[in-house]
Amino acid sequence: MLSLIRSGPKFLIIESLYIKELKNYLKENFDSLETDMNTALEKSNETSTVVILTEKMKEIVRFGDIVDILVVYCLSDIILSKIINDKRYDLLKNIRIAPRIIVMKTFGDTERIIKEIQKDYGGITGKLEDLLEKNNCGSVVVFTQNNLNKPLRLENLYDKSIYINENFPELIKQLKIHDLRYLNLGLGNRDWYELKIKIYDSYGNYSMHYKRLIKVIEQLDLGLILGERWGTDAALIFLSVGTYCIRFFTFYEPEYIKKILLGLEHLDDGTRIVDIDLYNKRRKIHWSDLKDRGSMSRQELSKKYRNEIFSKLDDDVIDEIIKLEEKILEKKC
Repeated sequence: MLSLIRSGPKFLIIESLYIKELKNYLKENFDSLETDMNTALEKSNETSTVVILTEKMKEIVRFGDIVDILVVYCLSDIILSKIINDKRYDLLKNIRIAPRIIVMKTFGDTERIIKEIQKDYGGITGKLEDLLEKNNCGSVVVFTQNNLNKPLRLENLYDKSIYINENFPELIKQLKIHDLRYLNLGLGNRDWYELKIKIYDSYGNYSMHYKRLIKVIEQLDLGLILGERWGTDAALIFLSVGTYCIRFFTFYEPEYIKKILLGLEHLDDGTRIVDIDLYNKRRKIHWSDLKDRGSMSRQELSKKYRNEIFSKLDDDVIDEIIKLEEKILEKKC
């Protein structure tokens, strides 16, 4: 739900006497993209390989020694297996791997988190480019305050990274075990908010409203869902209505979460499709409590927040939400 740590692409450095032929071979046999080091991170993912081509393998391969860079959208062992099976050994003179990258999302004091990780695992701090140049094993932990669900560029990263000479699978496993401790440290160990979200819909479209809400929570990294249950609320003295209750932990202010929920209550045309209430402990957060509402109506405020939400979502997530909303409208008719 709250994505704090993920792996980066694998890096494969290849020395070749036939760089042009090797580059064409990779393009013809794999889904790949020719790029540079800055956009290589943005265009790659956890299952892709950044292939660095050089004419001369040195003890330290600097960026000036690089002839070409390709992002190949498969794992490095698949690339090498293909080359071996095709008997294209002539394309390769020397191969080595670069350190694996671990990306950690931080909030607040990133420097404090770095010092804590160094205390736990040792390691050397420096710029990502320098650490990749100087090492051919181990792992480099990089930090960002951006959403990990979206592509990252070099400028999105904190200016200091940590090189740790430890086995990548074990290191990322340990970091994931302690990710909330590091997160809390960056936030100054302040308390999280334990909130209750209640979904009401007289048409009973709870599953679609839930999916829609979860997509937004995940995409915006809003917090952790620690429990769900059905419940009832008294609408009138002799009438109770069904609700779906979500127990939600977040470090965002309750007012900010209320804005997100209010933005999901109405569609672009102002149609209200759901009622979502928010409680901090036992106190209900009302839309009229929002400090920036001015003289806007509930409907106008909802549209404003909906636009803000959609501006932060990926296009494919927006498409999924709109399809859910169309199904919700069909059920209401």
